[in-house]
Amino acid sequence: MISLQNVSKTYKDGDQIVHAVDGVSLEVGAGDFVSVVGHSGSGKTTLLSLMGGLTKPQSGSVTIGGTEIWNLPDNDLSAFRNKNVNFIFQFASLVPTLTCLENVLLPTAFGKSGDGLAEYARSLLEMVGLKDKINSYPSRLSGGQQRRVAIARAFINSPRVVLADEPTGDLDEATESEIMEIFRKKCAEGTTFIIVTHNSSLAAEAKSRYRMSAGRLERAS
Repeated sequence: MISLQNVSKTYKDGDQIVHAVDGVSLEVGAGDFVSVVGHSGSGKTTLLSLMGGLTKPQSGSVTIGGTEIWNLPDNDLSAFRNKNVNFIFQFASLVPTLTCLENVLLPTAFGKSGDGLAEYARSLLEMVGLKDKINSYPSRLSGGQQRRVAIARAFINSPRVVLADEPTGDLDEATESEIMEIFRKKCAEGTTFIIVTHNSSLAAEAKSRYRMSAGRLERAS
């Protein structure tokens, strides 16, 4: 499903070269649940960005479902990403002038259409416990509620892959448990999850666990 072969990305920090991702190779099957742990600055978020087609590697290849994504022209890459990959970012990043329902529907503006989308978006908001907030604006929500809207939004295009950066970072323990149950259900339906987190109990939920340090990726026990 996802194949990384010797992927590297460096940044310049003053006079120093930082190896954010350093020769990473990884194979992830369809429906796998993968976690990546590591200290801040270890390269976890950069790895997700490379994997999801947001940041181009300086070397190596990223293949999703048989498509080498960095061989695609920009417009084709955007269309491929919108159809196949969705992100749950570290911050909710909701559009403040849109309601919860409109925020969940936002990714469909770039491709997917259909009469049932609004109803599906409502069901996703109900799934994350926000049935009564469908017409609310982000300013009327707590941080945890905004995060749950972002999680609902990640599923609106029925992506094959969900890449999540600290997806339960500002949720209470009970809500985190509910969200993880949603992830497990979606994973059982065939969605591939790759989660980066500092939360060891969250990481332990994954089928395959990795640790990142100084841009290098290795199996975690």
